Amino acid sequence: MKVFKSFDIDYDDIIQLDGASPFAHKMYSSSSLFHGIDGQETSEKRSDYKLSEKMTEDIINLFVSSDTTEKNIKEKDRIELWKEYWLEYIFAFDKMIEVLPNSIVTAFVGRQAIEIGLKYLLLKKGAQIIKTHDIGKLSEQLFIEYNIHDDYMEWVDDYCKAYHSYIEGGFAEYYRYPEYNNNSFFGGDFLDIYWLSFNAALVLTKLVHFSGMDEN
Repeated sequence: MKVFKSFDIDYDDIIQLDGASPFAHKMYSSSSLFHGIDGQETSEKRSDYKLSEKMTEDIINLFVSSDTTEKNIKEKDRIELWKEYWLEYIFAFDKMIEVLPNSIVTAFVGRQAIEIGLKYLLLKKGAQIIKTHDIGKLSEQLFIEYNIHDDYMEWVDDYCKAYHSYIEGGFAEYYRYPEYNNNSFFGGDFLDIYWLSFNAALVLTKLVHFSGMDEN
């Protein structure tokens, strides 16, 4: 099976071990893409730096001596990072609806975008984020923290609660994996993914408007 047509690769190609090194990525001046904004072009630079047996042990140790976790991030930067992640998931979800409208992966990305959006809005409000993936609980907390009574937000929390209870069966891992806790397996082959995506897109549209970002 030939996949990944965007790359000229084969199964017997050598793994580029430096690709797992944050130091190498920094050296190549690479950067992530956020909601369609192009990062720096680095493909030619990457081809010049392949971790190989010719490198000294000191250089190899340098390549593997760091990670990308950040500690003690400023609150303003933390909120901005959540915002960028949320926008990126929305952007990716929008593209996947066009390309893979009936894929379980599309359903998962849309649902994940809702979770990230709810957590971003709670963080922006100054509330403590509940360490849960339950979008029902998160939406309930959102309505409490913001005291939401806007007409256009009606049923948003109810939909999120119903989705977690009836679509996911209480398991936020639904669509992430083919099986869940207590030997429960994916059984949503009859679900209309396009319809789920429509509702996810509608919830996200309302959340984006509530956040005020659609004014920019």
